[in-house]
Amino acid sequence: MKKLIYILLFSCILLPSSIYAWGAKGHKIIAAIAKQSLNKQIVDSVQKYLGVMSFEEASVWMDEVRSKKEFDYLKTWHYVNVEKDKTYVKTKDPEVVNEIEIAIATLKEKGIRDKEKINFALKIIFHLIGDIHQPLHCGYADDKGGNTIKVTYINKETNLHKVWDSEIIEDAGITLNDCLKLANEMSANEKNKIQTNNVEVWMNESRALLPEVYNFDAKIKQDYIDKNKLVIEKQLVKAGFRLATVLYQSFKNNN
Repeated sequence: MKKLIYILLFSCILLPSSIYAWGAKGHKIIAAIAKQSLNKQIVDSVQKYLGVMSFEEASVWMDEVRSKKEFDYLKTWHYVNVEKDKTYVKTKDPEVVNEIEIAIATLKEKGIRDKEKINFALKIIFHLIGDIHQPLHCGYADDKGGNTIKVTYINKETNLHKVWDSEIIEDAGITLNDCLKLANEMSANEKNKIQTNNVEVWMNESRALLPEVYNFDAKIKQDYIDKNKLVIEKQLVKAGFRLATVLYQSFKNNN
């Protein structure tokens, strides 16, 4: 896997610019990083189960079906709430940590699972690995992950969760190439840590960022945007590499 990531970091493959016009930009960047990290055999094996759906489309499927009542049960899968000064305690609740772990386990059983179940597990993994790297998806119940925190951002009224989900990514112009440049600047030790396949570690890393996420006045200033642009880029890189690691480990022996 390390070799695959190093190949990615020193390649200059560019995505078509249209990918950035589809919305859910962060998720699609993560999917693109993962795809470029993997060799053709792994990509083809994953694509066999995705069918006509691309990696990028798989990464946003969970958000696209939110308005459909038959998928209401997925709503709590996008996040986990742990109150301030508390630590995560494992439960059987349908939340992001548990659902990623269940989906990974499903992929490991693909020899005895039907194609539809693997397709579903892949769509869950593609999206939720992105969500768990957004700090406010691992936030506090009392403000609904920042959704009830009203802020002024670039002279418009919005909420803190939306600022982190999409507005900094869009307004700061974060691109795939920005993320690859940052990855090239990471130390070997950082790259090794990124490749951990422990979902609780991912969640706790995101929670460790929350003090800075909440470090602002009612009006978001440019220095906050500039500083957290780098934080978001790093989280996108981590998510992309970790998605690639999960796919590689799940499909490396696939025929």
